[in-house]
Amino acid sequence: MVIEDAQRRQELAAFLRARRTALDPATAGFPTTGRRRTPGLRREEVAALAEISTTLYTWLEQARPVSVSASALTRIAAALACAEEETQLVLTLLSGRRPASEARTDIDCVPGGLLNLVALHDPAPAWLIGPRWECFGQNESARLVFGDWSTLDAADRGLLTLMFTDPFIRRLFRDWQVQAQRVLADFRLSTALETGDPVLSNTVDRLIDVSPEFRQWWHQYPAQTRGESRTTLDHPELGTLLFQHVPMRTQDGSGIRASFLIPDDEATTNKLHATNIRPNLFRNR
Repeated sequence: MVIEDAQRRQELAAFLRARRTALDPATAGFPTTGRRRTPGLRREEVAALAEISTTLYTWLEQARPVSVSASALTRIAAALACAEEETQLVLTLLSGRRPASEARTDIDCVPGGLLNLVALHDPAPAWLIGPRWECFGQNESARLVFGDWSTLDAADRGLLTLMFTDPFIRRLFRDWQVQAQRVLADFRLSTALETGDPVLSNTVDRLIDVSPEFRQWWHQYPAQTRGESRTTLDHPELGTLLFQHVPMRTQDGSGIRASFLIPDDEATTNKLHATNIRPNLFRNR
């Protein structure tokens, strides 16, 4: 199969280069004696591990429109010690097909039941994330803890943008670096086929310009779905808050996600209950 789309070829090439240069030759079973001009494995070493020609692998890294099979790309991913999700990313770039759950839709059509699910999570924070990573649908607790995102300009309301440009968010997360890297890796994996989307492209270009951390991590090509995790927030009014973050994906093809923060200790639970925030349900009219 030939990857016809030039942007998908560029994404695949960037991924392969990033993974190859990050590998330790000794770990991969290659001698480290003598001078190596570049970090990581050589192209011919990856090709040997994947049982393909060096020419084919080189052309893939050069983003040329060459024919390559799914089995060959799977072997390349294994040679580069890719995790299961990273291998899936490689195959997705080859096929050009996203899972049905990643289809795009208008967030104005969000079902009231989904909004009510977020509202019923009060007094703990919850919110929705749109297909282009725009944050919306905060419940009252999320507004209290993170601020009211609806007051921000549309360009500043994206989850990725908030993590890397909002000083309050950066101070709020005690483990900001860990959480920011997780968000970036999830963004890269979930938007692998959206390189031509102007909104997402503008977001990435802006963050490369304004955030040194984003620029460094982006070029390392992280790709991983964000699962459940724990985080500590240092809130200026509520003090220390411990949460378990539980992300959820809708199965209706909308590409919308939900994020729920579960209090992770009694002190956090008590602080949230003391706010007297109650669910404010959405009513269909």
